[in-house]
Amino acid sequence: MPKAISLSILTAMLVAGCATTGDRMATSEQRAACVEMEKGMGVGTTQDHGEMKGMGRNSMNLSHDRCMQILKQPG
Repeated sequence: MPKAISLSILTAMLVAGCATTGDRMATSEQRAACVEMEKGMGVGTTQDHGEMKGMGRNSMNLSHDRCMQILKQPG
């Protein structure tokens, strides 16, 4: 599977998880996806011009934030 498609699927999966985020524990699949994301591109949040303009956060930053929460949980 091409890398772009894999990253798209991963991003979609993580964004779907963002709808119900909070302090709940991650599934093993979510944790594995976050570990993979961290290896591939890191989980640091990038500058979000939409948020700066009051338009809300973008999906990539939301998924990265959720991964940072997941990776801090006891594994």
